Amino acid sequence: MRAAIRALSRQIGHVLTAMHYVIPSSHYAILSLFFFAGLEVILALHRWIFVVIAVVLAITILGVILIRTEEEGAFHPAQAILPAFAAIGLTAFSLFVPANFWIHLYFAGSAVVFFYLLKHGAKQAYPTWNWLISLIVLYVNMAALLGWRFSLYAPVVIILGTALGVISLITLQSLMRYTRRLSEAWLIALAIAFVLTEVVWVLQFLPFHFFIQAGIVTALYYVIFQLAAVSYEKQLHRRDFIEYIVVGIIALLMLLFTARWV
Repeated sequence: MRAAIRALSRQIGHVLTAMHYVIPSSHYAILSLFFFAGLEVILALHRWIFVVIAVVLAITILGVILIRTEEEGAFHPAQAILPAFAAIGLTAFSLFVPANFWIHLYFAGSAVVFFYLLKHGAKQAYPTWNWLISLIVLYVNMAALLGWRFSLYAPVVIILGTALGVISLITLQSLMRYTRRLSEAWLIALAIAFVLTEVVWVLQFLPFHFFIQAGIVTALYYVIFQLAAVSYEKQLHRRDFIEYIVVGIIALLMLLFTARWV
């Protein structure tokens, strides 16, 4: 009997250890659950939707800053950029998701992305997580921004200025893993952002749905950023250019063949 109890205790210990690794009893899970609840409240309160959005985003971003304080320097201030844009982009993009059963799955997925962003993607030690989640965050931010232009006919100047700021900051926080100086990261980030902002401007003259426009910008960002990152790890060869350009072309062709023309 005692042997069975000890075996059961060991199994419970292993399960608790695995659960602590996946969902630690820390502020990561708490802030992610709050973000999920905030999205649900935004869906329910249509009358005060913009006030609720502002409150949810303010508390979420404040929570990110408090996480940086509690970790005593392990969380670099620049790494608060991606969690903040994740909260803003995922919330803004939810306004374009149909208000049915699927939107609750979107909220749950957003909370999971936000959790793993805080746990892995916002730290210097996990560049792969950062790169993957940065693509998601860039897409939802660009889709929401271009959707604002598409739905409310927002001025192009505002759209381009906001796009420049969003792309440059998201690129900056990723590049700081590779560059030695902040000024160097800023220079490259602004160059990439300027090129992609020009692409956003050109796309305004093409009859593509804003989901497709955001996908095109994200695909080009992937190619340009990966080439810039690889250049810090080794000397670029023709094979590297061909590899990433081919991936970008395939992504663009898939987007164009499935594009919704408006």
